[in-house]
Amino acid sequence: MTEAAGLRRRLADLGRQDDAAVAPVEAALWLAALVRPTAIGAIAAQLNTLSTLADDVRAATLTGSSDSAAVERHTAALTGTVLIRHGFQAVAEDGNEEDEGDLGSVIERRCGDPDSLGLVLLDIARRAGLNAEALAFPCRLLLRIEDESGRRLILDPAAPAQRLDTPDLRALLKAGRGLSHELEPSHFVPLGNRAVLIRVQTALKQRLLRLGRLDRALALVEGLLLVAPDQPPLWREAGLMHLRQGNPRGAVAALEQFVIRTTDPQARARALSLMAELKTRPH
Repeated sequence: MTEAAGLRRRLADLGRQDDAAVAPVEAALWLAALVRPTAIGAIAAQLNTLSTLADDVRAATLTGSSDSAAVERHTAALTGTVLIRHGFQAVAEDGNEEDEGDLGSVIERRCGDPDSLGLVLLDIARRAGLNAEALAFPCRLLLRIEDESGRRLILDPAAPAQRLDTPDLRALLKAGRGLSHELEPSHFVPLGNRAVLIRVQTALKQRLLRLGRLDRALALVEGLLLVAPDQPPLWREAGLMHLRQGNPRGAVAALEQFVIRTTDPQARARALSLMAELKTRPH
């Protein structure tokens, strides 16, 4: 079995597991190796780096000041260890580094886009035994840390020194989505593991498309579909990417899966019309 086939089998195995069994960071590293095969040899070392960082965070939670709430100590241990002591940082996309959002690259370079950095922090926090979750907040992947007493704190990986309250969150939302948008309860729902993975990888897919790397973007989407086969938007994206590559047969196969899964009657009708047109084309 080739390495690529082995990666696809691992990802497909995850696709059959409950969401709780999906480790977003491991899946993201496997996806990175599927898109960029030279990355496969570094995965073990990258996971070991995260475990070492988690050990440091765990130790820091035990030595923090007892004058502050536990949630403050836990968050300070996480950000102080990962972002200050070990130098991880969020950086704006420069448009040139196509691997900037590749999680393996983020771990090795210790910098990346805010959502990728958020995923790294989430994984380290969980490995360290902290109660951490990613929120379904638009614009930015925010983390919520909770201590044993139920006290909570929302952390923005791109601005780790700031502890976000309601006015901050409203300002962040309006800056990212427009002045007409308001905070909603749905923005504070925890994301499942697959949803976190899809969100972070979607940003990488968009970057690859802007860089003209349609081949890598399609490989990424098809890898995501192994982990999350019940996501209609991913099937539609795969179909349209196959079409852009001049592969109508692949486009029809993906769109058929979209039609089976979508609950949007208008989207289904458009897909069926496109499929009918593609089937008349010579192969």
